Amino acid sequence: TLGFECAAMQSVRIGGERVSSSAIRACLDAGDLTRAAALLGRHFSLVGRVGYGHQLGRTLGFPTLNLALRHRPPLAGVFVVEVCGPAPHPLSGVASLGHRPTVNPLDAPLLEVHLFDFGQTIYGQRVEVRFLHKLRDERHFSNTDQLVAQMQADAAAARAYFAQQSLIQDAS
Repeated sequence: TLGFECAAMQSVRIGGERVSSSAIRACLDAGDLTRAAALLGRHFSLVGRVGYGHQLGRTLGFPTLNLALRHRPPLAGVFVVEVCGPAPHPLSGVASLGHRPTVNPLDAPLLEVHLFDFGQTIYGQRVEVRFLHKLRDERHFSNTDQLVAQMQADAAAARAYFAQQSLIQDAS
């Protein structure tokens, strides 16, 4: 014996719902990040090292941190995010998690994060990406002009989300 004991525990419930990995995955799949965070006790996040990409985001005006994922995550789309690691405080941004259907489609999902007001090069650094709010599902665009217009709209929506959160915090 190694000095360990096992004890049966009651199921944990939040808002009448049993907390389970299945329930959390279902919330993430549905884009309900608020409910997923309530069940987890924190925001859902992915951790990885920043890798090199094709530098396409930079040429389109949206440089990104690229994180290759070993496993298929339980969510996909475009999100408002915070990134911890490259600065002493969380950095705000917008992220795309998926297969990039418009430009250089991928078989495996990739996490691409555009940070607001951040210009450092941090290849190889470990970061944590916290998913705060889902903006939309991933989709194909006919050309890069349409893609860039949507990226601008996504960035504006993410900035508006952070501004609204700041107003809520200031009011409390």
